[in-house]
Amino acid sequence: MNREIKKLIAAVALLAAAIFVIGFFNSRISDKYDDDSNVYINTDLVEHAGISYSDVDTVVYRSADINSEGYNELYYSLLIDDTEKSVLAAKNPHQRMYPASMTKLMTAIVVCEKIEDGTISTDDVVKLSHNYNITTPGVGPCELTAGCEITIDNLMHGLLIESNNYYGLILADYIAGDVESFCSLMNEKAYSIGATNTHYMNPHGLDDPQHYSTAYDLYLITKEANTHAYIQEICQLASFSYVYKDAYGNTVETETRTTNMFVSGKASLPSGFKISACKTGTTTGAGNCLSLWLNKDGKDYFLVASNADSRNQLYTDIAKIMCYIQ
Repeated sequence: MNREIKKLIAAVALLAAAIFVIGFFNSRISDKYDDDSNVYINTDLVEHAGISYSDVDTVVYRSADINSEGYNELYYSLLIDDTEKSVLAAKNPHQRMYPASMTKLMTAIVVCEKIEDGTISTDDVVKLSHNYNITTPGVGPCELTAGCEITIDNLMHGLLIESNNYYGLILADYIAGDVESFCSLMNEKAYSIGATNTHYMNPHGLDDPQHYSTAYDLYLITKEANTHAYIQEICQLASFSYVYKDAYGNTVETETRTTNMFVSGKASLPSGFKISACKTGTTTGAGNCLSLWLNKDGKDYFLVASNADSRNQLYTDIAKIMCYIQ
């Protein structure tokens, strides 16, 4: 066997191994992601998978566990000084978790890119062609029925402020034709920014065993969301009033209120901090969670906390984590 053939066989074997390992990691996750398995960036594997990503891009390396003793109620957390590129606190930052409605940051990113490239406009009117029904316990019926008309702008406000699950589905259908195609756009965008341990199955974040992210990936995703002024503007609103037309052409007035207690004023950030991009989340699998992009004295910070037993516990633990910012 000549040298060229041996090299070719070796290359094929290496690629097959890469595909196997990536597939193995994607298939071994338990329903609750509680099997203590960490998923790490392997630069050799991602290179062979055609992903442009390097270990030097990883701010939080491997199984970092930094200043994690003060908030034991949380299972996942991460605090980064993004200006200095330093990790101030971390707990299970690379372990897969349910992202819950923090998913909607990526939904909003995909919508924003379509707005910015001129494919759609915030003034576009979406007319629902069918009724939407989510059967997950705790999710009520959709107030919009077939024949209702609502703008992209109002859908985006409802998506990010009150975390309306149905608005994510409506946006997905309008932009990509169906949810599966829209999720492909979400996954492509995640990989393009280095969030290689994230996979989306829906645009709203309700639990699905194959719908996952990590605290570190949420750093990358929230940072990307923060580059869109439109997302920043919406995330900072405590409430938003808007109208839509029902199936009979009648104008319906409604108001959406934030699920973020820092934005609503029900909880207080430490003095001097301002919220930029942010998103709450709550599901059975994820518990209570919150992703924040923060600014203070010209510096940028990222904080994510997840798997709290209650909203009050979540905000209490976030306050503890922020004590690590000097």
